[in-house]
Amino acid sequence: MSPPTTLAPQRLRPTASPVARLVTAPRRKVRFALLGHAPALDGLRGLAVILVVVFHFAGHHVLLGGWAGVDIFFCLSGFLITALILDERRVHGRLHLGRFYARRACRLLPALLLLLAVWSVVLLVFHDRTWLATTPGSKGGRLIDVPRAFASLGLAVVYLANWNVIAGNMEAPLAHLWSLAVEEQFYLLWPSMLLALLLLRSRTRLIIVGMMLAVSAALPWLYWQGGAGQNRVYFGSDTRAVGLLAGAFAALVWHERHTLGRLTRYGGARALAGLVFVLVIASYLGNEPIKFLAMPALLGLAVSQIVPHLAETQGLLSRVFATRALVWAGKRSYGMYLWHYVWATWTQQLGLWPAIPLGVAGTLLCTQLSWVLVESPALRYGQRFRVSTAPAAAERAELHVAA
Repeated sequence: MSPPTTLAPQRLRPTASPVARLVTAPRRKVRFALLGHAPALDGLRGLAVILVVVFHFAGHHVLLGGWAGVDIFFCLSGFLITALILDERRVHGRLHLGRFYARRACRLLPALLLLLAVWSVVLLVFHDRTWLATTPGSKGGRLIDVPRAFASLGLAVVYLANWNVIAGNMEAPLAHLWSLAVEEQFYLLWPSMLLALLLLRSRTRLIIVGMMLAVSAALPWLYWQGGAGQNRVYFGSDTRAVGLLAGAFAALVWHERHTLGRLTRYGGARALAGLVFVLVIASYLGNEPIKFLAMPALLGLAVSQIVPHLAETQGLLSRVFATRALVWAGKRSYGMYLWHYVWATWTQQLGLWPAIPLGVAGTLLCTQLSWVLVESPALRYGQRFRVSTAPAAAERAELHVAA
């Protein structure tokens, strides 16, 4: 890591950065920059969901490694959740856990319940049709097992879908909910762990989080050598925590630097290098062993170079990610992720080219309906759970955080 450059606090001007707004903490009288709402971070999430959508609709033909979009989600979510918790604690001296989880529930549950309700109706009507269970990449059709499918629905609601996939019991087309389960399990455990870590010195907590990250990165190799299958390595909460922890580690470093009014040297070069690495992997890497063994850690490291740069600057890379199309997709990425996989499943037997326009159109329609009818009202309702004196910048930043 390059040595930081110390800047006088007055140089962090509101016009120069989305995080430039300085706030005085009432207890410690420490000046620091809140995360705020950076459109470029929405754009990064937009890129992530586009990679995943293209992969599931046509990835075996044009985008072998589009699954890397999930790794972007993980790292970005780890960064944002950690930064928001640190902001709230700095401003108010504590984290209101109950309100934190209430806001998370308002953001995530309504759209998921809508998907599962529609999926249940489709299942009851078309359970005897093979197209209902022919997932992207699978060959041939089969009939869906209705009891197992409803059991899968129950496990998806309580965010245990990843372990259901590992056990081989997840019925199509809900397997994509594994990543939501990993993130929600992290959201459940990490706030309390972070509050405990904040009782320690800065260097000590960074060492501890770094060790946790290293252990998660090493587990795939250990499981692989022990004979565990690809599913256990790839979908496990412990093995996939590496991306979320990479984002959390980056947020801890980022927050400390901004508390002291520091920026990191060569942030743009690091971010560009990370982006190039992500795009190369997304373009060319298929189901090789390295995907399961090392890519979650390497992609987490790469994305952790991108996110802080987009959060603190308005340079060229930020302007690229702040383009209208990427921001639109990023704000609706949660609904788009939920709906794209079922449409990719339902249309696959039509053939590649009929399936793509029909499936993408269905995905976009359901995404927009979910956003207008469910997600936006739920977000407005969730504002009642914000801390009464919470800074507006921190509240707007919370819109970034969706699985």
